Amino acid sequence: MSTITPVILAGGIGSRLWPLSRQAMPKQFLSLLDEHSLLQNTLQRVTGDGFKPALLVCNEQHRFIASHQCQAIGVTPKAILLEQQGKNTAPAIALAAQYALAQGIDAPIFVIPADHYIANFEHLVQQLPDAIAMAEQGKLVTFSIKPDTANCGYGYIKQGAKIANSNCYQVEEFKEKPDLELAQQYVASGEYSFNSGMFLFTPKSYLRELERFAPKIARAIAGAGNFSQDLGFIRADEAALSSCPSDSIDYAILERSDNVVVLPLALNWSDVGSFNALWQNTNKDSLGNHASHKDVLFNSENNLVQSEEGHTIAALGVNNLAVIHTHDATLVANKAQLDQLPQLLAQLANKQSDKLLNHQAVYRPWGSYRVLVEGSGFKVKKITVNSGGRLSTQRHQHRAEHWVVVSGIADVSIDGKASVLKADQSCYIAAGHIHSLANSQNKPLILIEVQTGSILDESDIERFDDVYGRS
Repeated sequence: MSTITPVILAGGIGSRLWPLSRQAMPKQFLSLLDEHSLLQNTLQRVTGDGFKPALLVCNEQHRFIASHQCQAIGVTPKAILLEQQGKNTAPAIALAAQYALAQGIDAPIFVIPADHYIANFEHLVQQLPDAIAMAEQGKLVTFSIKPDTANCGYGYIKQGAKIANSNCYQVEEFKEKPDLELAQQYVASGEYSFNSGMFLFTPKSYLRELERFAPKIARAIAGAGNFSQDLGFIRADEAALSSCPSDSIDYAILERSDNVVVLPLALNWSDVGSFNALWQNTNKDSLGNHASHKDVLFNSENNLVQSEEGHTIAALGVNNLAVIHTHDATLVANKAQLDQLPQLLAQLANKQSDKLLNHQAVYRPWGSYRVLVEGSGFKVKKITVNSGGRLSTQRHQHRAEHWVVVSGIADVSIDGKASVLKADQSCYIAAGHIHSLANSQNKPLILIEVQTGSILDESDIERFDDVYGRS
């Protein structure tokens, strides 16, 4: 099999998994099915024989999360390409194709979403030679999954004539996200399969079809091809990208092109696009319940119960519910009505939009922090500084900070006076004092920060120097 370059799309938001998934921490970065995130599982699938290092495309606000998760499993992508604004899959794939050509990669690229579950990926790998042969002939190859039920959240492919000496087929029809009635007709006919969201083609073939059917996107991406590096990330020209129309590959190309072929696969696959999909792919007890190990259910059936660390849910006499608890929000829903979650979130957006956006964990180039508790005039954070990480030299006018080292060794400077703090040692930084924090050791530094004052948000940061180039 020819060596191919994976392109992993990690720019989605995953709002149907709220409150687990937030805009600041979408579902691809969550550990939903095992100890690894969906992104980490995807990276591991396409690491090894037959695959070159991946191109990872993600939103700029998630760049440090993506980088941290790659490092945590010891996988180094060829590049992490940043989108300043999410423009859907057609521009994201075009950006990766443009970068691949700039790097001299003209062999097929394998496009795969970061947030899908595939139990038998080896079956797809076994079928790749046929797909590669088609791609090398200039075809766009899509992979389809036989549906077991109607779902209006997927694209549907009608399989045409079989291509000689191949397991691929002509595409007779491609319909992106039909309404439920039409989706039911498709499934009943037995002639349609789900589009899996995975594709294989050469960069040149994809960009050529994009020029045919979405010339505005093609021109914008061509103009954005002046790539630069920033803290190890790859940036395209921001002005050119900002003018790029937003569209999916399905609407932009697949529904319109006559150059698409399909390779049907017998995959144990899910896009994990809803809590029902999550429940279907989890381990369950004899009554159909899936719950975190600390949760307790009695006289209850077919429930999905999930809570964050440190919280216990006890359920008595309930059936067919999704009960999802996080640090600042709890969802209780009838599983049969989860398709109405977007309407519920629209109401929530009018009352507390921050609940849709923010997450307890915030990632920075030096590490991360997690807000443990906050109230009027105080905030408590758990701060993790990676090995070699250094916070900016800064000052706060409206808050004081008290640092207590939990583990590791902290290099601290307050008004130019340096000190070293070990576990159980602490320091106090009064408002108005210039200070910095660094970790020069080979293991993470963990400390608790207690803030007190009238302004406790990021607006009260005056930076004097920063190794990451932040202003």
